[in-house]
Amino acid sequence: MSLVVSFDCAETLMSVDWQPAELAVDSASALGLPGDGALYDRLLRSRWGEFRELNLSGNVGLADHFWRRLTEDWAASQGWSPDFVEPLLAEAHRRLYSDDSTVFRVFDDVVPCLEALQQAEVRLCVVSNWDVSLERTLNCFGLRHFFEAVVASMVVGVEKPDPAIFHIAAKAMGCPASSMVHIGDNPVDDLMGAKNAGAKGLVIDRRGGSDSKVFLSTLTALPERLGL
Repeated sequence: MSLVVSFDCAETLMSVDWQPAELAVDSASALGLPGDGALYDRLLRSRWGEFRELNLSGNVGLADHFWRRLTEDWAASQGWSPDFVEPLLAEAHRRLYSDDSTVFRVFDDVVPCLEALQQAEVRLCVVSNWDVSLERTLNCFGLRHFFEAVVASMVVGVEKPDPAIFHIAAKAMGCPASSMVHIGDNPVDDLMGAKNAGAKGLVIDRRGGSDSKVFLSTLTALPERLGL
């Protein structure tokens, strides 16, 4: 049976600095609007249960609608014209998903690693504690085509370190969890979660703070670590 390698996303495939209220304020500031970040944060917190629920549909359009309504209400609460809503959303999208994103950045060692694994005919997937936007994010930064399956915790309703999410990924890949090796940055969520599911696990620590056999300082070392 072919080797299956699963990857976490945040701080494994890409650095992530997603602070919704800060993103909203920065987007408003770019339009010359003095946004109230505390107000945005209160509105989001009051609706977070709704957001979690709609993620279970797997429908990114519903999520987009959620953020639109939140932006509309935030703007209205500050007395801004509804005409600012579309520019606010466009600016936020640019800051999220453009080449000069202030939120996401793919680590330099990621694409060389994925290309080497793909060339070695290793099957790849993503298992991440993330919302329904995970596929969009991977697409926007040129990574989605490497992976056969993408499993986002808020879509499947269970998150790492619960071993159930690894079993969901294994089922999507048509393999037992025992044939998977999971790579992530968190010793609990990724390493212990994978091991409790019967999979193997490795932790990426680009600071090089550990020489333990379960740690990697760079993903470019992964193919050799896997014996490829």
